Amino acid sequence: MERLRIEYGTGYMELIVEAFFPCKMPAMRKAARLINSYCTDEARADLLSELRELADGYKALCDMYRQKMEELSVETAAYRYWRAQLNKTDILRRRIENNIKLISGGREG
Repeated sequence: MERLRIEYGTGYMELIVEAFFPCKMPAMRKAARLINSYCTDEARADLLSELRELADGYKALCDMYRQKMEELSVETAAYRYWRAQLNKTDILRRRIENNIKLISGGREG
């Protein structure tokens, strides 16, 4: 799914999935309200599937960064670099998990 089209009474909105997600909570609350109200169950299921794939990718990256950090001593510049990468990726992973929760109506399913 490249684009999610949300059609409502007065028009429509298209979200480019990989550009919009993971998004911060204020934007996600607005989008989730529209998605849950106006998208079909099939479109919502496709979106959730896509978001779960993104979440799995972020989790794999976090694991890879964590492994690279374990191979290095704590005070090196490379360690600090991989730690920063881990922190950034973990923030994105948590955001996308929260996005999934809002779209699925607070359920993890």
